[in-house]
Amino acid sequence: MKHSKGVLPIAACILSASLLGCGGSSGGSGGFVGFPPNSGGGSQDPGASNPSPPPPEDPLKNAPEFARMTWFGITNWHYQIGDKGVLLDGEVVNGGRDANPAAVTKALNALIASPVPSLSKDGDSTSKLSVDAILLGHIHPDHSVQLPEWAKQTGKMVYAPPAECATLVSKGIPAEQCVGLKGGEVIKLSEFASVRAVRWVHSVDCDEYSNGTGGPETFGFLFTVKTKSGKVLSWYTSDSGAGGPDLTAPRKVTTVDAQGVSTTTTYGSPLTNLKAAIKDAGLDGFDVWQGGPESRMVYQARTVIPTFGVKTFMPHHLNSRAANGQSFALTYGMHYAYSADDQPKLKEFLSALDVPQIYPTNYFDAWVYDKDGVRAIKNTAMKAVYGLPSEGAGPGQQYPNPRAGSLECPAD
Repeated sequence: MKHSKGVLPIAACILSASLLGCGGSSGGSGGFVGFPPNSGGGSQDPGASNPSPPPPEDPLKNAPEFARMTWFGITNWHYQIGDKGVLLDGEVVNGGRDANPAAVTKALNALIASPVPSLSKDGDSTSKLSVDAILLGHIHPDHSVQLPEWAKQTGKMVYAPPAECATLVSKGIPAEQCVGLKGGEVIKLSEFASVRAVRWVHSVDCDEYSNGTGGPETFGFLFTVKTKSGKVLSWYTSDSGAGGPDLTAPRKVTTVDAQGVSTTTTYGSPLTNLKAAIKDAGLDGFDVWQGGPESRMVYQARTVIPTFGVKTFMPHHLNSRAANGQSFALTYGMHYAYSADDQPKLKEFLSALDVPQIYPTNYFDAWVYDKDGVRAIKNTAMKAVYGLPSEGAGPGQQYPNPRAGSLECPAD
């Protein structure tokens, strides 16, 4: 598996936007600008002026206008940024120990074969999405079981905790198809879009403190996109309700080699790591936070939102638990609704800062994020693949959140 750090392309090479990078010529001694010198056979009017040089090409001419976001359960996301698509997690079963090829095929086809409104002023009436890179935040059954099939069926690069890369290799995926993350990597999607891997921290229960070592290796991802308007879109997606000292304690990871020798590596704290990623992106914060799970979010929000100037909160890691005997199933629809009232402390905190919550009502809900913010869009064709209504909940009955009343701790 790869453990490289720094700028990582999403394929073997990325096409350069420069003609010089594609074997073009810079002119050389034989070139000239304007009229050639008089070579005889006539005289040049001394009053004539050279034509004005053409205006410089807009460097954002080919930049995307927006990012399209599609949520399909738990922390499963698809992001379309121009002609590049990114998949996060992709756990479309949430049950069993082995990947389900048919379930992944269905989800992949729903994502890339369903016609969706192009939304671009210059685009066709419909367009298609793509999967060009795959991200995994951490290894757990509700996140990672299907990943080998996503890697196999797409053939695209995977960026994941090192242990997941080892799992992929054991399933027959080429080692060079997976980059084992350490934190600090920059995944360059295009000239205008990048993803930065941030070593983060997994959730802890009430009155627990991970002391930098608890939970699986966990990563968040900072997306930045330069748009035609000049606006830089920025969002951070993470899965953790840990806050307080867990955000400021350096993360420690112990590995054991084939000879049984253990090595402990100390990394920066989650907060320090996110600050470093933001600085590297040339920003001082980010606009949109996709945070989860749905428990203890206020504990982390009290630090993250004011520190980084978050303007919109999009909760995720939803519907991973069974309710009234009904478990996660994309064809059933969300079996319990997200309600801001289930987390009164979070609701009060966000309201005081005038930070809105934008959340799904069903699987494959979609949004557009552009210079004007985040807004919901219809995703009818994709939902139809799973028999879901174009809007709203269903077709299955919804039940109360099984954790209602215990989503926040006294000290939060």
